[in-house]
Amino acid sequence: MDMEGRGLITGDGELEDVAVEAEKLLALDVRKVVFHLETGSVYGTAIAFPQLARCSNYNKVFIALWIRAWLALALNLFLQLSLVVFVGEATQVMNPLGGMMHLCDFGATLDTCKGPDEVVDGCVGPGGTQFAPPRLYGYTQWAVQKFTKQALLDVLPDQEDAINTKVDPGEYGIENYWCRFVCLFLFTLSVLHEIVTCLRMALLLWSVPSSGKELAWITHKYDDRLRRNVAKYRVGGLLAGVSAQAGSVPLCLVGGHLAFDGHLGHFGRCPGCFVHELRPGCIDEMLYDAMTSAAATSIMKRLEQALEEEETAQEQAEDAGKVHPKQTFWCSIALIRQIIPARVVATLAVMAFYVSRYYWFKCKWSDQWQMWVSKDMYAPQGASYSLGDFVLNGFFKTVPHGSEPFWTMK
Repeated sequence: MDMEGRGLITGDGELEDVAVEAEKLLALDVRKVVFHLETGSVYGTAIAFPQLARCSNYNKVFIALWIRAWLALALNLFLQLSLVVFVGEATQVMNPLGGMMHLCDFGATLDTCKGPDEVVDGCVGPGGTQFAPPRLYGYTQWAVQKFTKQALLDVLPDQEDAINTKVDPGEYGIENYWCRFVCLFLFTLSVLHEIVTCLRMALLLWSVPSSGKELAWITHKYDDRLRRNVAKYRVGGLLAGVSAQAGSVPLCLVGGHLAFDGHLGHFGRCPGCFVHELRPGCIDEMLYDAMTSAAATSIMKRLEQALEEEETAQEQAEDAGKVHPKQTFWCSIALIRQIIPARVVATLAVMAFYVSRYYWFKCKWSDQWQMWVSKDMYAPQGASYSLGDFVLNGFFKTVPHGSEPFWTMK
């Protein structure tokens, strides 16, 4: 069968057309909108409506939309910081008060464990006994069973041998070692998307013009159908001082996402295989739906449409005159980017950093048992926990603890 019969192109002109199209495809990643205004969240409205109010000479309607947008932003920040404090309180105060140790690698090699009668490296639990599949429990059930056994020993000390023989509280450990890493990967991948979005907003605010006609967010264009000028919305510039001030908003949000979703998110997920149904990253979108009026939504959609039109015009301008394609080599960065997804690589790097951080701060290597076990646990002296504790406790130990550990690895 000839080349045409197999659907292959043969002519020099056709080959060149395909090469030009391939070059355009490689340029998409470069030409992709880097400076992106998040038109579907409270961050985008908080940036856009002050500028729209300015360009409208502070029309009362636009001022009202500005006030509402900033109220939504304030509520969003309050809720996100509250969640940060509550999750930090649970992991750093309430869990130790409840007698919970760090999970580390307890139960990671469950399939090789034989039970209390046979010692195997890597199979010891936080109770000091050997794992076996039927003896694995979650922390709550294990703590209740351990409490029940200890209560029997305290009430019936003369029956200690019988109680030790008949009552087995089991051990606390992880159900599936690899499921934990799968959950971590999916969680990190979702958070990284939000961080990239915030960074694009920061780049937008850093790069938009700060003087001249490009400052306008509202322009006027003659409509042939209506036979009059109509207002058009676009992403314009910001005054120099306002640009730096507004740019700090998404940058602060990036820092908050890294601190919460990385520090607490990864530490909280290393002990168990689960993903929270509600993360701070989705709160802004929920508040956008709940607190954005129909008028504001209409404007944000028109801003998004204007961004798409500008992107299309930019692509057409860059493609104009490109007739002869460049030669692409296998070692070129543009082609490698099509093979290796950069965001997945970044996800694995961030995940590896925080997993390593978890083991470094929460666990220690046991030469006796050949596994990572929890460090000694100290009970907090109180139940209070603040945003300052969340920020500073890792460096300055602002949450006071007792001098004697309530749990140590046997």
